[in-house]
Amino acid sequence: MKRHKHSSWNYTRLDYKEASIDQIKKLSEHVAAMDYDGFTAHASKPSLGVFSPVDRYLLPCDSVWLSVDTLFEPLPIPKLPAVPSSHPNFLAKYGDYLEPRLNALREFIDAKERTFKETFNTESSRLLELRDKYSSEEPEAIATLIEIAHKRHPMPHVYHDLTRNGFRSFIDPNAKVALIELQFPDFAGHKFQTGITARFKPKYASAAENKRIVRRCLYSVVIRAGYLASKVLERTSYETIAINVVQNWFDPATGSPRSGIICSLQAQVCEFAQLLLSQVDPEACFRHLKGIAVPSFDSISPIRPVFVLNKSDDRFVAARELDSLLAPEANLAAMPWEDFEHLVAQVFEWEFAKEGVEVRVTRASRDRGVDAVLFDPDPLRGGKFVLQAKRYTKPVDVAAVRDLYGTVLNEGANRGILITTSSYGPDAYEFAKNKPLSLVDGPNLLELLRRHGKKYRLDLEEARRLYQEIDGDL
Repeated sequence: MKRHKHSSWNYTRLDYKEASIDQIKKLSEHVAAMDYDGFTAHASKPSLGVFSPVDRYLLPCDSVWLSVDTLFEPLPIPKLPAVPSSHPNFLAKYGDYLEPRLNALREFIDAKERTFKETFNTESSRLLELRDKYSSEEPEAIATLIEIAHKRHPMPHVYHDLTRNGFRSFIDPNAKVALIELQFPDFAGHKFQTGITARFKPKYASAAENKRIVRRCLYSVVIRAGYLASKVLERTSYETIAINVVQNWFDPATGSPRSGIICSLQAQVCEFAQLLLSQVDPEACFRHLKGIAVPSFDSISPIRPVFVLNKSDDRFVAARELDSLLAPEANLAAMPWEDFEHLVAQVFEWEFAKEGVEVRVTRASRDRGVDAVLFDPDPLRGGKFVLQAKRYTKPVDVAAVRDLYGTVLNEGANRGILITTSSYGPDAYEFAKNKPLSLVDGPNLLELLRRHGKKYRLDLEEARRLYQEIDGDL
């Protein structure tokens, strides 16, 4: 483009009629693309997936951690560009044509700046309240701060596309567990640039290298999420971080869209917090923390997560302390069925009280579905267990065991546990064999209670006489 003979203007200034309009248009598009929400600021959406070995596959150095205190302050407002100017003689000639457009651009920039200032003030007030709630360990505040930490620590190149819009945090105050759910993109068909050729053309990774990059990227995202969450949780009484990674993809066999968990990891807060991210190898670190992932991205089979918490489940109700209301030597087979469900939940709370297990009772519906849910944070044996209690005076038939197995599959649970005051027939035990099912009969239930100093009894005949077999399940 020909420049004015005596001009020292830079590229944002106006030289000629055609270039002036073009520059105003480009600057308007640039300002329109600028975004600021108090935690992130960018002028355009980064391109997806330009990697090189020096990027360490999205692992931030430990020196970039901002500290919890910094998270309670909004990101400074980004500087907006100035309105371009032009030579007076040029404006004198084309002023009638250019001035309205320059004024419109000036008003647009001023409006954008006012919006950013309003956002800054709003977030400043919100974060001030969040600090007090975080100090009191309110679950929602802790979850929010973990998400803020994720936003305030961007990843190189791809953080907008990769996880910024697919990151959620959930808090279980009873089990002291923070659960993070990440959305990982489908990189099928994507080419990763690893450098440039001698002729300055892009150089792309081979198919084998692509697979290694995707896997290291996945491990890095998980480790990064756990590390940042641990820095938020270090000041709290929370001890465990669980991470589940979800992906949407197209089944190569049918072309149909599919979705599922492709990666899961659970570790202690202290394990994440002690990592030196600038030095760790993502794959070695993932194995060290005992994470699990799909074996191949060519034909994905979703995995069962190490830990699942469904805290939005509206079936859960407050548990009742039934033990304190029961008389010594009470006949469990004669108690109301709703009370029996709460007593069973109590038994499992006593049994696993020292291991961080949480038992949640569901709303009484007598639908023979889930009576309680047990959440175990242990990384090896843990997960979600569904409990079903049957206050029966007759043997439990195989149909009830089949129903429990269906519930386990529908709930995505690791195991189902059926507890009854009576017994099970041979068909029930045969069906449960080699399945994630446990059957607890009356004598074993009494033994569980005796372990915790509870001396109750089971008299099925007495219960039958008392209820006169009015209930269909007696």
